[in-house]
Amino acid sequence: MTLPGSGRILERLEWPQVVERLRDHARTPRGRARCQWPAESPGGLLPDASGSLDRLVETSEAKRLLEGPGAAPLGGLPDLDPTLRRLGKGGLAGAPELLDVASALATAHATRRFLSRFANDGDRLSALARSITELHDLEGEITSTFDSEGQVRDSASTILAQARAECRALSAELQRRVAACLQDPSISPHLSDRFVTVRNDRFVIPVRSDARGHVRGIVHDASHSGTTVFVEPEAVVEPSNRLKRAELEVQRETLRVLRELSARAAEARDSIESNLEILAQIDLAFARAALSIEMRAVEPEVGHDGVFRLPQLRHPLLDPDRAVANDVVLGEGVRVLVLSGPNAGGKTVLMKAIALAALFVRAGLHVTCAPGARVDLVDELLGDIGDEQDLRESLSTFSAHVANLARIVGAAGPRSLVALDEIGQGTDPSEGASLAQALLERLADSGARVVATTHFNLLKEMAGVDPRFENASFEFDPETLAPTYRLRPGVAGVSSALAVAARMGLEASVLERANALLDREDRRLDRLLTELAASRISLETEQREARRLRAESEAARSEYREKLEDLQARRDALYRDMRRDLDRAFKDAHAQVAAVIRDLQRGGGAREAAHARERLVALADATRKPEAQGALPPAPEEASDPIDWRSVRPGDPVRLRTGGEGTLVALPDRRGRALVQMGAARLHLPADALATASARPRPATARTPGANALVPSPAAPAAPLHAIGPRIDLRGLRVDEALSRVESCLDRAAASGETALVLVHGLGSGALRDAVRRHLSGSPYVAGFAAAEATDGGDGVTLVRLSP
Repeated sequence: MTLPGSGRILERLEWPQVVERLRDHARTPRGRARCQWPAESPGGLLPDASGSLDRLVETSEAKRLLEGPGAAPLGGLPDLDPTLRRLGKGGLAGAPELLDVASALATAHATRRFLSRFANDGDRLSALARSITELHDLEGEITSTFDSEGQVRDSASTILAQARAECRALSAELQRRVAACLQDPSISPHLSDRFVTVRNDRFVIPVRSDARGHVRGIVHDASHSGTTVFVEPEAVVEPSNRLKRAELEVQRETLRVLRELSARAAEARDSIESNLEILAQIDLAFARAALSIEMRAVEPEVGHDGVFRLPQLRHPLLDPDRAVANDVVLGEGVRVLVLSGPNAGGKTVLMKAIALAALFVRAGLHVTCAPGARVDLVDELLGDIGDEQDLRESLSTFSAHVANLARIVGAAGPRSLVALDEIGQGTDPSEGASLAQALLERLADSGARVVATTHFNLLKEMAGVDPRFENASFEFDPETLAPTYRLRPGVAGVSSALAVAARMGLEASVLERANALLDREDRRLDRLLTELAASRISLETEQREARRLRAESEAARSEYREKLEDLQARRDALYRDMRRDLDRAFKDAHAQVAAVIRDLQRGGGAREAAHARERLVALADATRKPEAQGALPPAPEEASDPIDWRSVRPGDPVRLRTGGEGTLVALPDRRGRALVQMGAARLHLPADALATASARPRPATARTPGANALVPSPAAPAAPLHAIGPRIDLRGLRVDEALSRVESCLDRAAASGETALVLVHGLGSGALRDAVRRHLSGSPYVAGFAAAEATDGGDGVTLVRLSP
C-alpha cells in the first residue's frame, strides 16, 4: 500500500491510536513489537492484498474461538531475541536464558494442542498450529537439568554430583575446625570477638591488632578502625584450599552442562525462530479478534471493484454506545461522495471512518459496521486532511494543500481511495470551488474512489449534472441549532455557519449584518436546502412512527393468533375427550342392560323381569341421543375434503362446513342444492357448503347365491341365519326415521332376550339398505347380519343376529 508523506496520512487518520488499541490485546513480545508506532515501516501491519485476505480469515477464526473455548495459551511467552542472537554467534546461554527457551517451547506445544483441538481442520489457524515444530526432547532436557531455583541439578552430571558432595563435606569440616579455633586456649585470649565470618571466600576470625603475632595464619582483611584484623587460622588453610579446588570443579562441570545445552538449543535455533514467528502470527490474529469484539466489528465481504458498502458505519475510536452510525455507499456507479453540512457536524469524522475501514481490511481487521458490509481492497490510500503548512519549505497552508493535491492526482488510479477534507479552501472561494471541481472530475476520470468534504455550493450541484457524483449531508436541527450527526444520502446540506455562530454566542447585530450581506442566490439555496432538510426530518419521523405502529400491530396480531390457535386446540381436545368418554359410557350402559336382563331372566320371576325391561328400555331411550339433549357440545369445525359428487349417493353421511352432520337424501339439483336429512328436518343446502364426513365401512352387499352368508361383528363367530324373529318393516321411512326405529328395536330386542331380528327395507336405490347395514356394523347389540335368501326377500331384507 502506498503511504504518501511517510505515513503522515496515517497519522491524520488516527491510525496510531488504532495500532495502540491493537497492541493492548497482543500477548507475545513479537506481537507487541509489530504494534509499535512509528514502526520501522509505516505499513508494517498492512500486507499485500493476499495477505490481507488471509489475515481477515484468521481474525474471524480467532473470534469464533474467543467466543467459544477461549484464547490460545500464549501468555507469559519470554523475549528470546537476545538469547537467539547469542546462540547464533556460538555464545553461551545461562540457566535463565535456557529456561526461557524451555518456556517458549512449552507455550508453542500448548498452542499447537489447543488449536488442534478447537480449530476446524480446514482453518488457517489449524494449519498454522500444524506448522509449529515440536521440540519436546529439547524442552524436557532443559527442564530436567534445572531445579525450581534455576540451579543445575546433581542428576545432570555424575562429576558435578561428586564435586558438590566433596564441597559439602569440606565445608562441614572447615566449620568444625574454625569453631575449634575459637575455643583454642592459645587463640581465644587474643580475639576481639567470638564469631566466624568470611573474607575473600575464606573463613576468618577477628583478632586484636596488637595480638596479631600471637595467632598463626593469613590476614585477609582489617576493620575500618584498624583495631581488628581478620585472620584465617593456619589450621584451616589447607582444608580451605581443598574446598576451593572442589568448588572450581563444580563451576567447570556446570559450565560444561550449560555449554552442551546451549549447543543443543543453537542446533534448534531455526526451528525455535520459526515457532516464534508462528506464535506472533497467531497472537496477532487473537489480538485482532479481541479488538473486533471490543469495537463490535464484523467481517466484511471483500472484492476488487472499488465498492464500499458500509451499513451503520461508526468511527472505530468512538464509544460504540454513543457514536451515531450511518449508512455509506461508495462505488457501484458512484466514484465521488461529496459530504456537506454544518461545521462540527461529523463530515471529517465520517470521512476518516471510511478511510479507516479500508485500512482495517488491509490489516486484517474487522470493520465497525453492521453485518452485510463490503470493503474492497485498495492499493493506494491518498489524502489531504488538516493543515498542511510547512514552514521549513516556505509553503503556506494553501500552497502545501495544492502541492499535496498535485501528488494525489499524479498517484491516483482505479484501486485508490482518496480522502479530501475541505478541498479548495484557503483561497478565493470562487477560484477554490472551481479548482476543487476540476480536481474531483480528474480523480473521477482516473477511476479512484473519492470522499470529499466541502462547503462549496458548486460541488453540491455536481451530483445533478454528473452521475459519478453523489451528495450526502449531515442533519442540523433547526430548533436546537445543533448537529445530529445523522447522514442523509442523496441530499446536499447547508453549512449553517450563521446558526452555528448564533449557538456559540455571537452578537445578534453581527449576525443580522452577515445575513444581509449574503448573496441573494446563496440565501435562496440555503433556505431551500434548510426547508428540504426539515421536511425530510419530519417525514422520516412519521415513517419511523408508522413502522413502530405497524410492528406493534403485527406483534399483537401474531400474539392473538397464537392465543386463538391455542384455544382452538384446547377446545378440539376437550371435545374429543368428551365424545370418547360419552361413547364409552353409552357402550358400557348397553352392556350393563344386557347383563341385567340375562340375570333377571335366569334368577327372577317373569313379573320382575318385565318390570326391569321396561325401566331399562326407558333408560336407553332417554340416553340414546345425548347430543340432542345438550350432553355434548357441537363438534368444532374440522378440515374436511370437498365432496366428489361422482362418488357419493343418497344415504351417505355428509358434514356441514359450519358444523353438524347429516345424511344425503338427494344429489344436487340444477341449482346446485342438495337435499340433506339432519335430525327430523330435511334441508336444501348449497353443494359447496357440504364436505365429506367420516363414514363407517360399507357392509358387503350379497347379490349372488349364498347371499345369506353372515357378516359377523368383530367379536362374534359367523353362523347361518334364517328369516325368523321379530319382523320390522322400514319401507317408506326416511333414513333417519329408519335408523331411529332400528335402534329402538335393538334396545327392546336385547331387553326381551330376542336372538334375531328381520329388517325389511326393500331394494329401491339401495340408500336405505346401506345406511341400515352401516348402522348395524357399529352396534354393540349385533353379533352379525346378512341378506336374506331369495325366497325370503333377498337383498331387500337384512337378517340380524343379536349378541347373547
